[in-house]
Amino acid sequence: MGSRSSPAALLLALWLGQLGAWPAGRPKVNPRIIAAPQGAKEYVFPRWERFPVFFHQENTSSIYVGGEGRLYYYDFATRENYTEEFPVKNEGQCVTSGNLEDSRNYLTLVEQYGDGLLVCGTGACAPTCWNVTQRKESPPWDGRGIAPFTPDSNTLVVVDGQDIYSTIKKSQQNGKIPRFRRVRGGGELYTSDTVMQNPQFVKATTLRHEEPHQDKIYYFFREDNPDKSPEAPRNISRVAQLCKEDKGGTSSLSASKWTTFLKATLICVDPVTKGNFNWLQDVFIVPAGDWRRSKVYGLFTNTWGSSAVCVYSFGDIDSVFRTSRLKGYSGPTPEVKPGQCVPSGQHTPSETFKIADSHPEVEERVEPLGPGRSPLFHNKHRYQKIGVHEVAAAGGQRYNVLYLATDKGSIHKVVELPDGVQNIVEIQVFPSKDPIHSMILDHARAVLYVGSSSRVLELPMDMCGAYRNNCHSCVLARDPYCGWANGSRPSHLSLPSENGKPFPVSCPLPNINGTLNISVTPFSRYYLNCSIESHYATYNWYHEDELVKSCNTSRPQPDCFHFIPSV
Repeated sequence: MGSRSSPAALLLALWLGQLGAWPAGRPKVNPRIIAAPQGAKEYVFPRWERFPVFFHQENTSSIYVGGEGRLYYYDFATRENYTEEFPVKNEGQCVTSGNLEDSRNYLTLVEQYGDGLLVCGTGACAPTCWNVTQRKESPPWDGRGIAPFTPDSNTLVVVDGQDIYSTIKKSQQNGKIPRFRRVRGGGELYTSDTVMQNPQFVKATTLRHEEPHQDKIYYFFREDNPDKSPEAPRNISRVAQLCKEDKGGTSSLSASKWTTFLKATLICVDPVTKGNFNWLQDVFIVPAGDWRRSKVYGLFTNTWGSSAVCVYSFGDIDSVFRTSRLKGYSGPTPEVKPGQCVPSGQHTPSETFKIADSHPEVEERVEPLGPGRSPLFHNKHRYQKIGVHEVAAAGGQRYNVLYLATDKGSIHKVVELPDGVQNIVEIQVFPSKDPIHSMILDHARAVLYVGSSSRVLELPMDMCGAYRNNCHSCVLARDPYCGWANGSRPSHLSLPSENGKPFPVSCPLPNINGTLNISVTPFSRYYLNCSIESHYATYNWYHEDELVKSCNTSRPQPDCFHFIPSV
Protein backbone atom coordinates (compact mmCIF):
# COMPACT_ATOMS: atom_id res chain seq x y z
CA MET A 1 0.00 0.00 0.00
CA GLY A 2 1.17 3.45 -0.77
CA SER A 3 1.52 5.98 1.96
CA ARG A 4 -0.87 8.84 2.27
CA SER A 5 -0.25 12.29 3.61
CA SER A 6 -2.70 14.60 5.33
CA PRO A 7 -2.43 18.38 5.80
CA ALA A 8 -2.47 19.67 9.35
CA ALA A 9 -2.70 23.33 10.22
CA LEU A 10 -2.25 24.88 13.62
CA LEU A 11 -2.34 28.55 14.46
CA LEU A 12 0.38 29.61 16.88
CA ALA A 13 -0.19 32.89 18.68
CA LEU A 14 2.33 34.66 20.87
CA TRP A 15 1.03 36.81 23.66
CA LEU A 16 2.16 40.35 23.16
CA GLY A 17 2.29 42.64 26.17
CA GLN A 18 2.78 46.35 26.39
CA LEU A 19 5.66 48.26 27.90
CA GLY A 20 4.96 48.87 31.55
CA ALA A 21 1.95 46.56 31.63
CA TRP A 22 3.26 44.62 34.62
CA PRO A 23 1.94 45.70 38.02
CA ALA A 24 3.91 48.56 39.52
CA GLY A 25 6.53 47.51 42.02
CA ARG A 26 6.63 43.91 40.83
CA PRO A 27 10.31 43.24 40.23
CA LYS A 28 11.21 40.77 37.51
CA VAL A 29 14.37 39.29 38.95
CA ASN A 30 15.02 36.33 36.66
CA PRO A 31 16.49 36.90 33.18
CA ARG A 32 13.95 37.78 30.51
CA ILE A 33 16.06 36.27 27.74
CA ILE A 34 19.27 34.26 27.52
CA ALA A 35 21.76 35.27 24.85
CA ALA A 36 25.31 34.78 23.68
CA PRO A 37 27.62 37.82 23.82
CA GLN A 38 26.92 40.31 21.02
CA GLY A 39 29.85 42.10 19.40
CA ALA A 40 32.41 40.56 21.76
CA LYS A 41 36.16 40.72 21.19
CA GLU A 42 38.41 38.11 22.80
CA TYR A 43 42.02 37.80 23.88
CA VAL A 44 43.22 34.31 24.80
CA PHE A 45 46.26 34.11 27.08
CA PRO A 46 49.32 32.24 25.80
CA ARG A 47 48.84 29.87 28.71
CA TRP A 48 46.32 29.14 31.47
CA GLU A 49 46.79 31.33 34.55
CA ARG A 50 45.70 30.12 37.98
CA PHE A 51 45.68 33.49 39.77
CA PRO A 52 45.21 36.20 37.11
CA VAL A 53 44.86 39.88 38.02
CA PHE A 54 43.52 42.53 35.64
CA PHE A 55 44.05 46.25 35.12
CA HIS A 56 42.26 48.53 32.66
CA GLN A 57 42.60 52.29 32.39
CA GLU A 58 39.32 54.12 31.80
CA ASN A 59 38.61 55.29 28.24
CA THR A 60 41.26 53.09 26.60
CA SER A 61 40.86 49.90 24.58
CA SER A 62 43.66 47.93 26.23
CA ILE A 63 44.04 45.66 29.22
CA TYR A 64 46.90 44.33 31.34
CA VAL A 65 46.79 40.84 32.84
CA GLY A 66 49.19 39.70 35.54
CA GLY A 67 50.01 36.00 35.60
CA GLU A 68 52.74 33.70 36.82
CA GLY A 69 55.92 35.70 36.22
CA ARG A 70 54.35 37.45 33.23
CA LEU A 71 52.50 40.63 32.39
CA TYR A 72 50.30 40.41 29.29
CA TYR A 73 49.20 43.47 27.33
CA TYR A 74 46.47 43.47 24.69
CA ASP A 75 44.79 46.30 22.78
CA PHE A 76 41.34 45.29 21.50
CA ALA A 77 41.26 48.13 18.94
CA THR A 78 44.67 47.61 17.29
CA ARG A 79 45.30 43.97 18.35
CA GLU A 80 48.73 45.03 19.56
CA ASN A 81 49.98 42.65 22.23
CA TYR A 82 53.16 41.83 24.10
CA THR A 83 54.36 39.90 27.14
CA GLU A 84 56.77 41.17 29.80
CA GLU A 85 58.67 38.65 31.92
CA PHE A 86 59.00 39.05 35.70
CA PRO A 87 61.04 36.04 36.80
CA VAL A 88 62.00 35.17 40.36
CA LYS A 89 65.06 37.24 41.34
CA ASN A 90 65.71 36.60 45.02
CA GLU A 91 63.89 33.55 46.31
CA GLY A 92 62.78 33.95 49.91
CA GLN A 93 62.44 31.44 52.70
CA CYS A 94 58.85 30.23 52.88
CA VAL A 95 57.48 29.29 56.28
CA THR A 96 55.14 26.74 54.66
CA SER A 97 57.40 24.79 52.35
CA GLY A 98 56.41 22.13 49.86
CA ASN A 99 53.80 24.05 47.86
CA LEU A 100 54.54 24.65 44.20
CA GLU A 101 53.17 28.18 44.53
CA ASP A 102 55.93 29.00 47.02
CA SER A 103 58.68 28.86 44.40
CA ARG A 104 56.94 31.03 41.81
CA ASN A 105 56.38 34.72 41.26
CA TYR A 106 52.65 35.29 40.91
CA LEU A 107 51.84 38.87 39.98
CA THR A 108 49.18 40.04 42.45
CA LEU A 109 48.92 43.77 41.67
CA VAL A 110 48.90 45.84 38.49
CA GLU A 111 47.83 49.45 39.11
CA GLN A 112 48.42 52.97 37.87
CA TYR A 113 51.05 54.65 40.04
CA GLY A 114 52.55 58.01 39.12
CA ASP A 115 53.45 58.13 35.43
CA GLY A 116 53.50 54.38 34.96
CA LEU A 117 52.37 51.06 36.35
CA LEU A 118 53.04 49.51 39.72
CA VAL A 119 53.55 45.76 39.29
CA CYS A 120 53.98 43.55 42.36
CA GLY A 121 54.27 39.81 42.88
CA THR A 122 54.89 37.09 45.44
CA GLY A 123 58.51 36.68 44.30
CA ALA A 124 58.74 33.10 45.62
CA CYS A 125 58.08 34.23 49.20
CA ALA A 126 60.10 37.41 48.65
CA PRO A 127 57.40 40.00 47.75
CA THR A 128 58.75 42.30 45.05
CA CYS A 129 57.53 45.38 43.17
CA TRP A 130 58.54 47.11 39.96
CA ASN A 131 57.69 50.50 38.50
CA VAL A 132 57.04 50.09 34.78
CA THR A 133 57.11 53.11 32.46
CA GLN A 134 56.83 52.68 28.69
CA ARG A 135 57.76 49.00 28.97
CA LYS A 136 60.88 49.82 30.99
CA GLU A 137 61.16 48.25 34.42
CA SER A 138 62.75 49.96 37.39
CA PRO A 139 65.07 47.91 39.58
CA PRO A 140 62.95 45.63 41.80
CA TRP A 141 62.20 46.87 45.30
CA ASP A 142 60.89 45.33 48.51
CA GLY A 143 57.16 44.73 48.11
CA ARG A 144 56.34 43.46 51.59
CA GLY A 145 52.96 44.78 52.66
CA ILE A 146 51.93 45.40 49.04
CA ALA A 147 52.25 41.86 47.70
CA PRO A 148 51.67 38.67 49.74
CA PHE A 149 54.28 35.97 50.25
CA THR A 150 52.03 33.42 48.54
CA PRO A 151 48.77 33.85 46.59
CA ASP A 152 46.01 34.93 48.99
CA SER A 153 42.44 35.86 48.12
CA ASN A 154 41.85 37.78 51.37
CA THR A 155 43.80 40.86 50.35
CA LEU A 156 43.03 44.45 49.42
CA VAL A 157 45.39 47.03 47.97
CA VAL A 158 44.20 50.58 47.27
CA VAL A 159 46.40 53.03 45.36
CA ASP A 160 45.28 56.63 45.90
CA GLY A 161 47.74 59.05 44.33
CA GLN A 162 51.03 58.43 46.13
CA ASP A 163 49.31 56.71 49.06
CA ILE A 164 49.03 52.92 49.19
CA TYR A 165 46.73 51.10 51.62
CA SER A 166 46.83 47.37 52.10
CA THR A 167 45.58 44.45 54.20
CA ILE A 168 48.64 42.30 53.42
CA LYS A 169 50.96 41.03 56.14
CA LYS A 170 54.51 42.38 56.15
CA SER A 171 55.94 39.31 57.82
CA GLN A 172 55.21 35.60 57.62
CA GLN A 173 55.65 35.29 61.37
CA ASN A 174 53.23 37.96 62.59
CA GLY A 175 50.31 35.57 63.06
CA LYS A 176 47.01 35.31 61.26
CA ILE A 177 45.47 38.60 62.41
CA PRO A 178 44.97 40.77 59.31
CA ARG A 179 45.36 44.52 59.60
CA PHE A 180 44.41 47.47 57.43
CA ARG A 181 47.62 49.42 56.80
CA ARG A 182 48.90 52.56 55.22
CA VAL A 183 52.14 51.29 53.72
CA ARG A 184 53.16 54.29 51.60
CA GLY A 185 52.47 58.00 51.93
CA GLY A 186 52.01 59.88 55.17
CA GLY A 187 53.64 57.41 57.50
CA GLU A 188 52.84 53.78 58.20
CA LEU A 189 49.78 53.02 60.31
CA TYR A 190 47.87 49.83 61.06
CA THR A 191 44.65 48.84 62.83
CA SER A 192 44.71 47.38 66.33
CA ASP A 193 44.55 43.60 66.47
CA THR A 194 41.38 43.65 68.58
CA VAL A 195 39.07 45.78 66.41
CA MET A 196 38.24 43.06 63.85
CA GLN A 197 37.51 39.36 64.33
CA ASN A 198 38.80 37.17 61.50
CA PRO A 199 37.98 39.76 58.81
CA GLN A 200 37.44 38.85 55.16
CA PHE A 201 38.07 42.01 53.15
CA VAL A 202 35.80 42.94 50.23
CA LYS A 203 36.46 46.48 48.95
CA ALA A 204 38.06 49.77 50.00
CA THR A 205 37.74 53.31 48.68
CA THR A 206 38.66 56.88 49.52
CA LEU A 207 36.15 59.74 49.64
CA ARG A 208 36.92 63.44 49.30
CA HIS A 209 35.08 65.88 51.59
CA GLU A 210 34.81 69.67 51.40
CA GLU A 211 37.74 70.10 53.80
CA PRO A 212 40.85 68.01 53.07
CA HIS A 213 41.36 67.01 56.70
CA GLN A 214 37.89 65.41 56.61
CA ASP A 215 38.76 63.07 53.72
CA LYS A 216 37.94 59.48 54.64
CA ILE A 217 38.89 55.91 53.83
CA TYR A 218 36.05 53.42 53.90
CA TYR A 219 36.51 49.70 53.67
CA PHE A 220 33.97 46.90 53.60
CA PHE A 221 34.47 43.47 55.10
CA ARG A 222 32.89 40.43 56.76
CA GLU A 223 33.88 39.20 60.17
CA ASP A 224 32.87 36.63 62.78
CA ASN A 225 29.73 37.62 64.65
CA PRO A 226 30.48 38.29 68.33
CA ASP A 227 26.93 37.09 69.07
CA LYS A 228 27.36 33.32 69.40
CA SER A 229 23.69 32.50 70.07
CA PRO A 230 22.29 29.69 67.85
CA GLU A 231 19.85 31.96 66.01
CA ALA A 232 22.49 34.60 65.21
CA PRO A 233 24.24 34.50 61.80
CA ARG A 234 27.80 33.25 61.89
CA ASN A 235 29.12 36.21 59.91
CA ILE A 236 28.29 39.88 59.94
CA SER A 237 28.95 42.49 57.24
CA ARG A 238 30.66 45.75 58.14
CA VAL A 239 31.81 49.11 56.89
CA ALA A 240 34.77 50.79 58.60
CA GLN A 241 35.97 54.40 58.44
CA LEU A 242 39.38 56.01 58.87
CA CYS A 243 40.53 59.61 58.45
CA LYS A 244 43.07 59.93 55.65
CA GLU A 245 45.14 62.48 57.60
CA ASP A 246 45.29 60.32 60.74
CA LYS A 247 48.73 60.86 62.32
CA GLY A 248 48.59 57.98 64.76
CA GLY A 249 48.57 58.12 68.53
CA THR A 250 50.67 60.16 70.93
CA SER A 251 52.05 57.31 73.04
CA SER A 252 54.69 54.76 72.11
CA LEU A 253 52.02 52.02 71.99
CA SER A 254 49.69 53.94 69.70
CA ALA A 255 52.10 55.94 67.54
CA SER A 256 51.76 53.50 64.61
CA LYS A 257 48.05 52.78 65.01
CA TRP A 258 45.04 54.28 63.28
CA THR A 259 43.26 56.37 65.89
CA THR A 260 40.07 57.13 63.94
CA PHE A 261 38.86 53.58 63.27
CA LEU A 262 35.15 52.88 63.75
CA LYS A 263 32.98 50.13 62.29
CA ALA A 264 29.24 49.72 61.72
CA THR A 265 26.98 46.88 60.66
CA LEU A 266 25.48 46.81 57.17
CA ILE A 267 21.87 45.58 57.17
CA CYS A 268 20.37 43.79 54.15
CA VAL A 269 17.12 42.09 55.21
CA ASP A 270 13.92 41.45 53.26
CA PRO A 271 11.20 42.94 55.52
CA VAL A 272 8.54 40.64 54.02
CA THR A 273 10.22 37.25 54.33
CA LYS A 274 12.64 38.36 57.10
CA GLY A 275 15.37 36.74 55.03
CA ASN A 276 18.77 37.97 56.17
CA PHE A 277 21.48 38.42 53.56
CA ASN A 278 24.48 38.70 55.83
CA TRP A 279 27.36 37.60 53.59
CA LEU A 280 28.82 40.64 51.82
CA GLN A 281 30.22 39.41 48.52
CA ASP A 282 31.15 42.54 46.56
CA VAL A 283 30.73 46.32 46.57
CA PHE A 284 30.50 48.89 43.79
CA ILE A 285 30.74 52.64 44.41
CA VAL A 286 28.66 55.06 42.31
CA PRO A 287 30.14 58.55 42.86
CA ALA A 288 28.15 61.79 42.83
CA GLY A 289 29.10 65.47 42.76
CA ASP A 290 28.07 65.75 46.40
CA TRP A 291 29.90 62.99 48.29
CA ARG A 292 26.86 62.50 50.54
CA ARG A 293 24.84 61.34 47.54
CA SER A 294 27.48 58.85 46.42
CA LYS A 295 26.04 55.35 46.64
CA VAL A 296 27.28 51.96 47.73
CA TYR A 297 25.79 48.98 45.89
CA GLY A 298 26.37 45.99 48.15
CA LEU A 299 26.04 42.45 46.81
CA PHE A 300 25.06 39.97 49.52
CA THR A 301 24.42 36.22 49.63
CA ASN A 302 23.04 33.89 52.29
CA THR A 303 23.51 30.28 53.35
CA TRP A 304 20.82 29.10 50.91
CA GLY A 305 22.66 30.40 47.85
CA SER A 306 20.35 33.35 47.17
CA SER A 307 21.59 36.88 46.45
CA ALA A 308 20.41 40.40 47.23
CA VAL A 309 21.51 43.90 46.29
CA CYS A 310 21.20 46.61 48.93
CA VAL A 311 21.99 50.26 48.19
CA TYR A 312 23.37 52.70 50.78
CA SER A 313 24.39 56.35 50.68
CA PHE A 314 27.64 57.69 52.06
CA GLY A 315 25.58 60.44 53.67
CA ASP A 316 23.80 57.83 55.79
CA ILE A 317 27.06 56.01 56.56
CA ASP A 318 28.71 59.26 57.65
CA SER A 319 25.70 60.14 59.81
CA VAL A 320 25.84 56.77 61.58
CA PHE A 321 29.51 57.24 62.45
CA ARG A 322 29.04 60.86 63.57
CA THR A 323 25.90 60.52 65.69
CA SER A 324 25.69 56.98 67.03
CA ARG A 325 26.83 55.93 70.47
CA LEU A 326 29.58 53.35 70.82
CA LYS A 327 28.37 49.84 71.50
CA GLY A 328 29.03 48.84 75.11
CA TYR A 329 30.30 52.27 76.18
CA SER A 330 28.33 54.28 78.74
CA GLY A 331 30.95 56.77 79.88
CA PRO A 332 31.18 60.48 79.08
CA THR A 333 31.83 61.62 75.53
CA PRO A 334 35.24 63.31 75.16
CA GLU A 335 35.59 66.70 73.50
CA VAL A 336 37.05 65.07 70.39
CA LYS A 337 34.62 62.26 69.66
CA PRO A 338 35.84 58.79 68.61
CA GLY A 339 36.21 58.64 64.83
CA GLN A 340 36.34 62.43 64.49
CA CYS A 341 38.92 63.82 62.05
CA VAL A 342 41.11 66.47 63.67
CA PRO A 343 42.67 69.45 61.81
CA SER A 344 45.76 68.79 59.71
CA GLY A 345 48.93 68.17 61.67
CA GLN A 346 47.15 67.36 64.94
CA HIS A 347 46.90 64.02 66.74
CA THR A 348 43.80 62.36 68.11
CA PRO A 349 43.81 62.86 71.89
CA SER A 350 44.95 59.83 73.86
CA GLU A 351 41.67 59.65 75.82
CA THR A 352 39.63 59.54 72.60
CA PHE A 353 41.81 56.81 71.11
CA LYS A 354 41.57 54.61 74.20
CA ILE A 355 37.76 54.75 74.14
CA ALA A 356 37.53 54.00 70.41
CA ASP A 357 40.14 51.25 70.58
CA SER A 358 38.22 49.37 73.27
CA HIS A 359 34.76 50.11 71.78
CA PRO A 360 35.27 50.26 68.00
CA GLU A 361 31.68 49.45 66.97
CA VAL A 362 28.83 51.97 66.83
CA GLU A 363 25.35 50.98 68.01
CA GLU A 364 23.35 52.28 65.06
CA ARG A 365 23.33 50.12 61.94
CA VAL A 366 23.53 51.27 58.32
CA GLU A 367 20.25 50.54 56.54
CA PRO A 368 19.53 50.53 52.79
CA LEU A 369 17.94 53.35 50.86
CA GLY A 370 14.46 53.05 49.44
CA PRO A 371 10.97 52.29 50.72
CA GLY A 372 10.89 50.00 53.71
CA ARG A 373 14.69 50.02 53.93
CA SER A 374 14.55 46.84 51.88
CA PRO A 375 16.89 45.31 49.27
CA LEU A 376 16.73 46.68 45.76
CA PHE A 377 15.93 43.10 44.78
CA HIS A 378 16.82 39.52 45.61
CA ASN A 379 16.61 36.21 43.77
CA LYS A 380 17.86 32.62 43.86
CA HIS A 381 20.92 33.14 41.69
CA ARG A 382 24.36 33.17 43.31
CA TYR A 383 26.13 36.32 42.22
CA GLN A 384 29.81 36.96 42.88
CA LYS A 385 30.57 40.40 41.40
CA ILE A 386 28.63 43.60 40.77
CA GLY A 387 29.12 46.65 38.57
CA VAL A 388 26.82 49.63 37.97
CA HIS A 389 26.68 51.91 34.92
CA GLU A 390 24.54 55.03 34.65
CA VAL A 391 23.14 55.45 31.15
CA ALA A 392 21.05 58.21 29.58
CA ALA A 393 18.24 56.72 27.51
CA ALA A 394 17.11 58.27 24.24
CA GLY A 395 14.45 60.39 25.97
CA GLY A 396 16.99 61.92 28.35
CA GLN A 397 16.04 59.89 31.42
CA ARG A 398 18.94 58.38 33.34
CA TYR A 399 18.95 54.80 34.56
CA ASN A 400 21.32 52.65 36.58
CA VAL A 401 22.10 49.32 34.94
CA LEU A 402 23.56 46.58 37.13
CA TYR A 403 25.91 43.90 35.82
CA LEU A 404 26.03 40.83 38.05
CA ALA A 405 28.49 37.99 37.49
CA THR A 406 27.14 34.56 38.43
CA ASP A 407 29.01 31.49 39.64
CA LYS A 408 28.29 29.83 36.28
CA GLY A 409 30.30 32.04 33.93
CA SER A 410 27.40 34.31 32.93
CA ILE A 411 26.40 37.93 33.59
CA HIS A 412 22.92 39.23 34.37
CA LYS A 413 22.02 42.71 33.16
CA VAL A 414 19.47 44.34 35.48
CA VAL A 415 17.96 47.81 35.03
CA GLU A 416 16.51 49.98 37.81
CA LEU A 417 13.11 51.32 36.76
CA PRO A 418 10.54 53.49 38.56
CA ASP A 419 8.32 50.44 39.11
CA GLY A 420 11.08 48.08 40.24
CA VAL A 421 13.97 46.26 38.62
CA GLN A 422 13.91 44.19 35.46
CA ASN A 423 16.46 41.48 34.70
CA ILE A 424 16.89 42.18 31.00
CA VAL A 425 19.18 39.40 29.84
CA GLU A 426 21.57 36.66 30.89
CA ILE A 427 24.76 36.93 28.84
CA GLN A 428 26.49 33.56 28.60
CA VAL A 429 30.02 34.96 28.57
CA PHE A 430 31.78 31.65 29.15
CA PRO A 431 29.54 28.79 27.92
CA SER A 432 31.89 26.31 29.60
CA LYS A 433 30.96 28.02 32.90
CA ASP A 434 34.53 29.14 33.60
CA PRO A 435 34.74 31.18 36.83
CA ILE A 436 34.73 34.93 36.27
CA HIS A 437 37.81 36.32 38.02
CA SER A 438 37.30 39.96 37.06
CA MET A 439 34.61 42.26 35.68
CA ILE A 440 35.72 45.82 34.90
CA LEU A 441 33.38 48.56 33.64
CA ASP A 442 34.63 51.27 31.30
CA HIS A 443 32.00 53.97 31.76
CA ALA A 444 33.37 56.33 29.11
CA ARG A 445 33.36 53.71 26.34
CA ALA A 446 30.37 51.71 27.67
CA VAL A 447 32.13 48.34 27.55
CA LEU A 448 32.79 45.50 29.97
CA TYR A 449 36.04 43.59 30.41
CA VAL A 450 35.39 40.10 31.73
CA GLY A 451 38.32 37.87 32.62
CA SER A 452 38.85 34.19 33.41
CA SER A 453 41.95 32.04 33.83
CA SER A 454 42.31 31.61 30.08
CA ARG A 455 40.95 34.75 28.39
CA VAL A 456 39.47 38.20 28.65
CA LEU A 457 36.50 39.50 26.66
CA GLU A 458 35.57 43.05 25.71
CA LEU A 459 31.76 43.29 25.63
CA PRO A 460 29.70 46.31 24.53
CA MET A 461 27.13 47.24 27.14
CA ASP A 462 24.31 47.78 24.65
CA MET A 463 24.25 44.39 22.86
CA CYS A 464 20.97 45.32 21.18
CA GLY A 465 21.42 42.45 18.73
CA ALA A 466 20.13 40.12 21.44
CA TYR A 467 16.60 41.27 20.53
CA ARG A 468 16.79 39.62 17.08
CA ASN A 469 15.61 42.59 15.02
CA ASN A 470 12.20 42.27 16.65
CA CYS A 471 10.44 45.50 17.62
CA HIS A 472 8.34 43.96 20.39
CA SER A 473 11.30 42.10 21.88
CA CYS A 474 13.37 45.29 21.85
CA VAL A 475 10.70 47.51 23.40
CA LEU A 476 9.49 44.97 25.99
CA ALA A 477 13.06 44.48 27.20
CA ARG A 478 13.00 48.06 28.55
CA ASP A 479 16.72 48.23 27.87
CA PRO A 480 17.82 51.89 28.19
CA TYR A 481 20.71 51.26 25.78
CA CYS A 482 18.41 50.26 22.93
CA GLY A 483 15.61 51.85 20.94
CA TRP A 484 13.58 51.11 17.82
CA ALA A 485 13.46 53.44 14.82
CA ASN A 486 12.98 53.13 11.08
CA GLY A 487 12.35 49.40 11.26
CA SER A 488 15.58 48.48 13.06
CA ARG A 489 16.86 48.19 16.60
CA PRO A 490 19.73 50.71 16.83
CA SER A 491 21.62 51.34 20.00
CA HIS A 492 20.91 54.80 21.37
CA LEU A 493 24.66 55.09 21.95
CA SER A 494 25.22 55.31 18.19
CA LEU A 495 21.94 56.78 16.93
CA PRO A 496 20.44 59.84 18.66
CA SER A 497 16.71 60.35 18.93
CA GLU A 498 14.95 62.46 16.33
CA ASN A 499 14.46 66.11 17.33
CA GLY A 500 15.41 65.21 20.89
CA LYS A 501 12.38 62.95 21.23
CA PRO A 502 12.67 59.36 22.44
CA PHE A 503 12.32 56.43 20.11
CA PRO A 504 8.73 55.25 19.62
CA VAL A 505 7.56 52.62 22.10
CA SER A 506 4.74 51.27 19.95
CA CYS A 507 5.27 48.51 17.43
CA PRO A 508 3.16 47.46 14.44
CA LEU A 509 0.88 44.52 15.19
CA PRO A 510 2.29 41.25 13.89
CA ASN A 511 0.46 39.20 11.31
CA ILE A 512 -0.89 36.16 13.17
CA ASN A 513 -3.33 35.07 10.47
CA GLY A 514 -0.80 33.24 8.38
CA THR A 515 -0.77 29.43 8.43
CA LEU A 516 1.97 26.94 7.76
CA ASN A 517 0.90 23.75 5.99
CA ILE A 518 2.86 20.66 7.00
CA SER A 519 2.31 17.18 5.59
CA VAL A 520 2.72 14.29 8.00
CA THR A 521 2.49 10.52 7.55
CA PRO A 522 -0.71 9.02 9.04
CA PHE A 523 -0.31 7.41 12.47
CA SER A 524 3.14 8.97 12.89
CA ARG A 525 4.38 11.45 15.48
CA TYR A 526 5.26 15.00 14.62
CA TYR A 527 6.27 17.88 16.88
CA LEU A 528 5.61 21.55 16.29
CA ASN A 529 8.04 23.55 18.35
CA CYS A 530 7.36 26.99 19.83
CA SER A 531 10.79 28.34 20.79
CA ILE A 532 10.74 30.41 23.94
CA GLU A 533 12.47 33.78 23.61
CA SER A 534 11.16 35.82 26.54
CA HIS A 535 10.78 34.16 29.92
CA TYR A 536 8.36 36.93 30.93
CA ALA A 537 5.82 36.11 28.21
CA THR A 538 3.00 33.57 28.10
CA TYR A 539 2.97 31.29 25.07
CA ASN A 540 -0.34 29.85 23.84
CA TRP A 541 -1.18 27.05 21.41
CA TYR A 542 -4.50 27.50 19.61
CA HIS A 543 -6.47 25.05 17.49
CA GLU A 544 -9.52 26.30 15.61
CA ASP A 545 -9.50 29.47 17.73
CA GLU A 546 -9.54 27.48 20.99
CA LEU A 547 -6.72 27.59 23.54
CA VAL A 548 -5.26 24.10 23.85
CA LYS A 549 -2.04 24.75 25.82
CA SER A 550 -0.40 27.61 27.67
CA CYS A 551 3.23 27.88 28.75
CA ASN A 552 4.53 30.49 31.17
CA THR A 553 7.48 31.19 33.41
CA SER A 554 5.91 29.76 36.55
CA ARG A 555 7.42 26.45 35.44
CA PRO A 556 10.51 27.33 33.39
CA GLN A 557 11.19 25.10 30.39
CA PRO A 558 13.42 25.52 27.33
CA ASP A 559 10.60 24.96 24.82
CA CYS A 560 6.83 24.82 24.73
CA PHE A 561 5.74 21.43 23.33
CA HIS A 562 2.21 20.31 22.52
CA PHE A 563 1.53 16.73 21.48
CA ILE A 564 -1.30 16.24 18.96
CA PRO A 565 -2.67 12.67 19.26
CA SER A 566 -4.28 12.69 15.82
CA VAL A 567 -5.23 15.02 12.99
